[in-house]
Amino acid sequence: MSSHHFVREGQEPALLVIDALADDHLMAMLEWSPLVLVAASAIPKVASWGIRVDAIFIDRHAHNDSVAYDAIPHVGPVAIIDSSNGLVPSVLSFLRNRGQHALEVMTASPEENLRAWEDAGDFQVTLVDASMKWSRIPSGRFEKWIPEAAVLHVRGAAHFEVSGARQHENEITAEYSGMVRILSSASIWVGEQHR
Repeated sequence: MSSHHFVREGQEPALLVIDALADDHLMAMLEWSPLVLVAASAIPKVASWGIRVDAIFIDRHAHNDSVAYDAIPHVGPVAIIDSSNGLVPSVLSFLRNRGQHALEVMTASPEENLRAWEDAGDFQVTLVDASMKWSRIPSGRFEKWIPEAAVLHVRGAAHFEVSGARQHENEITAEYSGMVRILSSASIWVGEQHR
């Protein structure tokens, strides 16, 4: 982090690694030294990156956790959190107890995870893979400047209104550079390419 930026603890989104996808986007997320959480299945790969890990979520009833336990000495002092009741509720509870309300989740298949994170309450959740970023918009109100021909995808709401772009079913295309607004009476997910 450069010396002219001051970030209060808990202000930046925490990072949860479900699938270890090392790329430029991950490195950009790590620049702000977020709280780093890792699902047990990803810890062997994450350990090879040489980054600090704050907590590992392990399902104590799973039969394949010995690999995760073997990798723990390579990530330094770390909290071990039991996720036997499910990864999503365990992560949300852990973050609420720390006063955090924003989370970026690295996963190989964000679209498959949209439903799992739908009941995240007031949490700002972003699911990221190597090319797409899905942002959960709890208020149902999304507003962003996007360049001409950029495409956004919407999931989670049967009905929503769009201004500033052309809509075809759940795909929104900017006809010119400018502000795009999406309004829904329920929470929605908005997906966009991040590279």
